[in-house]
Amino acid sequence: MLAGTRGSKLALTQTQWVADQLDCDVQLKTIVTRGDKIHDVNLARLEGKGFFTKEIDEALLAGEIDFAVHSMKDIPTDLPDGIIIAAIPERESPMDALVSQHPDLESLPPGSVIGTSSQRRACQVHHLRPDLEVKDLRGNLDTRVRKQKEGQYDAVIVAEAGLKRLGYTDYSPLDPKLFIPAASQGGLAITARAGDKGTLEELAKLEHPETRACCEAERVFLTVLEGGCQIPAGIYIDIDEQAGNFTMTGFISSLDGKRHLEEAITGKLDESLSVLKSDAKKLAAGLLDKGGVQIISEIRGS
Repeated sequence: MLAGTRGSKLALTQTQWVADQLDCDVQLKTIVTRGDKIHDVNLARLEGKGFFTKEIDEALLAGEIDFAVHSMKDIPTDLPDGIIIAAIPERESPMDALVSQHPDLESLPPGSVIGTSSQRRACQVHHLRPDLEVKDLRGNLDTRVRKQKEGQYDAVIVAEAGLKRLGYTDYSPLDPKLFIPAASQGGLAITARAGDKGTLEELAKLEHPETRACCEAERVFLTVLEGGCQIPAGIYIDIDEQAGNFTMTGFISSLDGKRHLEEAITGKLDESLSVLKSDAKKLAAGLLDKGGVQIISEIRGS
């Protein structure tokens, strides 16, 4: 079998991990995406979507690869016809993490420079610490960490899942109830052709139902907000399996972080976890009613 992947160390590590879990021989094929070619522009400023998936999708539909492994948060909420998410393995940490000599955001001195290319992360920094400076930071995970170590930034904020997968330990996780993650962050999406029965059966062995339920609910939240990387929004679902309860927290923000709308829903889990999707819709609709519509309109008109 041939697995399609981007060429970054993290993408290759994630894809190799998937390959190692399967009971068949898997070869990796590296595919360069549009997002990999753009190094000097914040992706939130560009039109379109699927910056890290389109070329891989095309290879999949052309039969050049049998499946592909993506970071779940890179997957557009609407997939091309003929492609499905065949499996979602158990999620790694959904949290963001601070890479810095300082242990947390609170301890950073005023005027410290934070590196991130994420609108969501930037606006939360503006909201929580308006005295800090946020500067764009593109590049793969190793590059971003290296630039911080070289002193180009006082801190960078990245996904903890990537740090853990690449073996980094010198970082501080950010409390997801205070610094809300991206939808589906930490999850992997394994895509395949809808009619490829043999491949789908093999990939199904890696499915983790709770992770799928949470990631799909978080994607519903984004769909209702019509949010992509241009809209600063995030969601975190905290499940208490023992009590059978969940808390779902979401936010949407203006780019400067001054108008930060946040809402939470708590509830009881049902057996199918379908309640998560319906409550994700309610959560997004509530944020839109509280002023989210105006925020989105202003961001898209700017």
